Amino acid sequence: MPALSAVDRRLLESDLPPLRHALLSSGSTLEYRDTGHGADAVLLLHGIGSSSAGYRAQLAGLSAQWRLLAWNAPGFGASTPLASPAPDVHAYAAALAELLDALSLDRVHLVASSWGTLIAQAFAGRYPERTRAIVLSVPTRGYAHLPADERARRMAERLSPGARTQTPEERAPRFLGPAPDPLVVRRFGELQAAVHPAGLAQATHMLFDCDALALASAVHVPTLILAGGEDRAAPPGEHAERLRGALDGAALETFADCGHLLKLEAPDRFNRSVHDFLRHY
Repeated sequence: MPALSAVDRRLLESDLPPLRHALLSSGSTLEYRDTGHGADAVLLLHGIGSSSAGYRAQLAGLSAQWRLLAWNAPGFGASTPLASPAPDVHAYAAALAELLDALSLDRVHLVASSWGTLIAQAFAGRYPERTRAIVLSVPTRGYAHLPADERARRMAERLSPGARTQTPEERAPRFLGPAPDPLVVRRFGELQAAVHPAGLAQATHMLFDCDALALASAVHVPTLILAGGEDRAAPPGEHAERLRGALDGAALETFADCGHLLKLEAPDRFNRSVHDFLRHY
């Protein structure tokens, strides 16, 4: 991965905004962070092994230009899990719409990472009038297109207790680019350690029940896709590039030396790419 600059380090070492709690019309609670003073709101959607804390560098680096909100998805942090043990992507999108209602937000930009990109697409397809533009970082296609037996095998591997006993250093080669900085590995490990098994199980069921290429046909908002050239978790040729072909007019930018966590591996560049794209919409 690229060497961290002084700006990158400052962003990754910045303090997180405090957690807040929104009571939804359904009676559930969603946890979120809220910072910045811009007139336009950007909602940050984390990946399956992360949380709102994964956007530490964006909450610090983009708050001068935008109002930034980062949620803990249902089942993550102190957010109420969804009712179904195997929710679909539209249940998460509906929860996101409830959060916007609770915060009196009509239209937002969405910036999503990995698993969260599925929610962003489902939301944009179902609520186009509430979506200004979306940034899909290291998107996953999902795995609904795989044969049933392979889906079952892969899901069991992901949810096995042994999958969560590896150290961050052991997991880093799959998720980070070559020779990751120790600060990036530490932040990666903190995020992984904080994930609740129950929320992870629900999110994993959604991931294996979803196909982003099917969602893409309903998405007609400006879209930027950010890919990691060294991404082993969601190789661009199988995920980001196929999604670009399915989405109407989507642009693709590749971070050549990065893996699956662009917002940690190259946070300053990530922030500039997001700002330069969203400011046009």
